[in-house]
Amino acid sequence: MSAYIRQNRFTFIFNTAFHFLPLSYDQTVNRFVLKRLNLVAFFIGILMSISFVYHDTIIYSFDHNSAFALAVFIVEQGVFGIVPISTVLNSFYHREDMLVLLNILFADDIITESGSGSLVIRLFSITYHRYVKFGNVIIIPLMIYYSTGRNNVAHAIYELTLIIRYLITMQFMCLYHLCVSMIGIRMKQLKILFLKYQNEHDFDEFLGFFMERFERYVTQIEHINHCFSIPLLGMLLQSMVELAYFSYEWYRVISTLQVVDVNYATVHQWVIFQFFQAMFTNVLLLMVLTCEEVVEKVEETALCTRHFDDYRLQNTRAAKQIQKFLLKNLHQKKKFSACGFFDIDNTVIYMVFSSIVTYLVILIQFKQLETDLTQSEGVFNVTSNLTTPGPS
Repeated sequence: MSAYIRQNRFTFIFNTAFHFLPLSYDQTVNRFVLKRLNLVAFFIGILMSISFVYHDTIIYSFDHNSAFALAVFIVEQGVFGIVPISTVLNSFYHREDMLVLLNILFADDIITESGSGSLVIRLFSITYHRYVKFGNVIIIPLMIYYSTGRNNVAHAIYELTLIIRYLITMQFMCLYHLCVSMIGIRMKQLKILFLKYQNEHDFDEFLGFFMERFERYVTQIEHINHCFSIPLLGMLLQSMVELAYFSYEWYRVISTLQVVDVNYATVHQWVIFQFFQAMFTNVLLLMVLTCEEVVEKVEETALCTRHFDDYRLQNTRAAKQIQKFLLKNLHQKKKFSACGFFDIDNTVIYMVFSSIVTYLVILIQFKQLETDLTQSEGVFNVTSNLTTPGPS
């Protein structure tokens, strides 16, 4: 079993169980394969997604005491309902492409890893596992405690489903994070190998291997974009909506100086749910920061060939190969993207927060309009009662 698979086994098993990953890892051949069991997981994922939608729209009797609350409910449930089923269907459609992608990224590459592979694996494992454990250990018990404090059973079940949907979203984002990070790890290993072999007598032979491996792993950026873009768009929208509601709640509390309202019976319930909504920033961390870092590593690996300084091989076939390699990779930069709508880099953070601010302004204006209309109706009713003649 690959060391990368072994370190992140839970993420692969979890995603496979709900068909977010339409593959299974076969230890006998040390490869990802398509099994009949994955078809069973597909139906489990579809039934789970449909049950979420059915519960939210049929069973969960939300108290629509205002047009504002109804609008918020529709937007939130629409996003939460679409993400699971679109992810399952997307994975089923791209199952062959994902099979090729994961077998390239996570297969043992003995030559590439011969430089400093074990060191990179250790650092990667510590960062990833600490992050996932922290998120799960903190948010799950808090949200379970939050849901058990509800008097309404439908409300409690709804909040438990929110936990499940949050977990599957985060685990899918962790899978995306792993795939992207593997490209960065391979780039770092290739750079170390190039610096090690650039003054060796068999450098000409090594250069062919270096370029072949570089192309193999960089090409997977397009495959990742192809296989993951649709779920990423949904999960990014989901995080934007949750963070917008998180911001609105803080605006409401600051403007009214009241924490408790119709949605939160106690202060600690409000605090727990705000913490839950704030955790959706993890989508941005797993997506944007990882992609930005890996793109930089790809560019650094390509640029390391520019410092090739063996004068014995100048004006040779190796030098010309390096020139062509630099021209190709520096002028045709590979980027992670979401369905081609935008590149996934640091600018996405600014785009998300500007969208959150825009949506927040709409929420505030909509709420203010509803308040004004309610007050106007109250004044009209009082005036009508005063001017209505009594019985003679």
